Amino acid sequence: MLIENDHPAANQTSCAFWTDELKNCRILLNKLDTAIAGLLSDGIAEYTLDTGQDRQTVKRFDLPMLYARRDALLCQIQVLESRLQIGGSSARRIVPGF
Repeated sequence: MLIENDHPAANQTSCAFWTDELKNCRILLNKLDTAIAGLLSDGIAEYTLDTGQDRQTVKRFDLPMLYARRDALLCQIQVLESRLQIGGSSARRIVPGF
């Protein structure tokens, strides 16, 4: 769905948009970690994962899917942090071409 021009997010700078996207990814990662920890606890066979956009009930046999989603999310967070230059140095290596 496209954002309308009068929507507040339409006027957002690119950096602000990707910073918000990084925050959303971190929130989702926290929720996934909570679901995984809940399923690994003794006596819990299912867990309801509420992302704020939808609710999904996962069961113990869904753990491989949750781990795969977590790994993909960690990669996405790493890319966003790299592009926003968060958590690392901004030094560049320049190699002459001669």
